[in-house]
Amino acid sequence: MAVQTNLTKLVDLAKEKSSERRRELLREVTDHFFEAPPESASPAFAEYDGVLSRLAADTAQDAREELARRFADAPEAPHGLVMQLARDVIEVAAPILQKSTALTEADLLAIAEESGGSHLKAISERETVSAAVSDTLVRRGDDEVVATLVKNRGANISRKAFETITERAETNPDLHAPLVDRQEMPADLLNDLMTVVETRLRDRILQRFDEIDPEELQKAIDASHSRLEARMSNDKDVDEGKRYINAMKLRRQLDGALLIRLLRENQMVRCAAGLAALAEVDFMTARRALESPSIDPLCLVCRAGGLDRTLFVTLAVLRNAGKGDALRDAKEFGRIFDELSEHEAQRAMRFMMLRKNAKAA
Repeated sequence: MAVQTNLTKLVDLAKEKSSERRRELLREVTDHFFEAPPESASPAFAEYDGVLSRLAADTAQDAREELARRFADAPEAPHGLVMQLARDVIEVAAPILQKSTALTEADLLAIAEESGGSHLKAISERETVSAAVSDTLVRRGDDEVVATLVKNRGANISRKAFETITERAETNPDLHAPLVDRQEMPADLLNDLMTVVETRLRDRILQRFDEIDPEELQKAIDASHSRLEARMSNDKDVDEGKRYINAMKLRRQLDGALLIRLLRENQMVRCAAGLAALAEVDFMTARRALESPSIDPLCLVCRAGGLDRTLFVTLAVLRNAGKGDALRDAKEFGRIFDELSEHEAQRAMRFMMLRKNAKAA
């Protein structure tokens, strides 16, 4: 009864106009709540929710930040208040989104659908994240949100989400290591990454493959190849590029000089088709090697395909034109080529190459 009486008085005081007085009232009501928490289904609990929500709505941000920190660890926090704080500016919302167990999966899904990057990132940092919430974070979040989610061992990530993240990883190296580090990352999706990651990560993938039953590994590789083949099917540019390279091959004009010219002219599809033919790899592997943010996949294709060091270094420098010091880069690319043995390259290529019927002519 005393609690109810005190709360009634505080409700009346909540009509105060002074911002400083409202800040004091907010702290006082909060103290009362934690001193004698009412039953979650009681009228008093609902009244606390209403009073705290009204006070917080008209109180300065630093006071709301303090309020959020206090309620973030409270399992029986008033739901209306918690949702209000979770939708506030990120400085207020972060501790609630990161820690509050008063938020249900439905709450998190609603917030994730309506919020921006900072709020999504905070959700991705929760101790546990359900598969449904993870799906929404992957669909709506930027690469920083996705990388944070993948690094979170408490996040349950669905197969569908892993597929989406793997495709995004083709153009974002920040996603490579987190994906390779996930023990539940499907083997076929790991194989998808083989043509885009740098050497140290590719070696870790190969170590993972060594631990998989050969029959299961072959199924995973076949699934990876089928998916990559499907992505490049019905691509008119690819068909035209392959026809062009076929014609140049018949004219005996398919050589390293042609690749260099095509790359200089930014004819990436034709260049990839030419690289595929010269290195005897499939088109998708060649194209991903040329477009990967890392230089390692291109080195791997050239080394495994028996192409010479000078051609690799030239292609690598041209591909990175305008991104650094060409002379310094050439020396570094040459070192990378020298350190990769042809045997190691060919071993890795066994997993990366598509079936014969998908090869460039």
